[in-house]
Amino acid sequence: MVVVDSPEELHLFEPGMLAVAPHVAEHIPDAGVYFVDWAIQDLPADRAREVESAVNGRRCQNGWFPLESLDSIGSRGYWRGPLTYLARMTADDTTILQEWSTNGLTGDDQSRIEATVNHLLYQQGHAAAATWAVAVRPQTYLDAALLGDRLAAAWEYNLGSIRSKDVAKSVRRWNR
Repeated sequence: MVVVDSPEELHLFEPGMLAVAPHVAEHIPDAGVYFVDWAIQDLPADRAREVESAVNGRRCQNGWFPLESLDSIGSRGYWRGPLTYLARMTADDTTILQEWSTNGLTGDDQSRIEATVNHLLYQQGHAAAATWAVAVRPQTYLDAALLGDRLAAAWEYNLGSIRSKDVAKSVRRWNR
């Protein structure tokens, strides 16, 4: 017996400013919160507040951390403030989100979803991009928990080579 899969019906729509779906948000870690929790472990309280303030000052209207806010952060050269490490932490996020959201798709459908997910990730954060992908592909049952686990694993890996004294040093340099 041969079973032929019917083509997936996509519910494409222009996202605008998205309200993050609670069932998605509960599984997607916030990059800013994750980074702050990691970065301030060994910092004095005043320095920790500075890092937290720098991260929270870059949030978008929906409260999530958009990757666009890291575009102006240099990762090379002499300036290595604490947000440089946040940029390094999230370096793989675009690829992870695109692969998750387009699994099984090809051609124009894949390209459209990748482009919109990327746009949302940079403008409104991880949870907004995931919310849109889940809404667009209701037949696929995209697993937000799997995406959250992949993001957290990548963040942990990308931060693995950074020592807490590197972060402390970057905060001191940042304040000069």
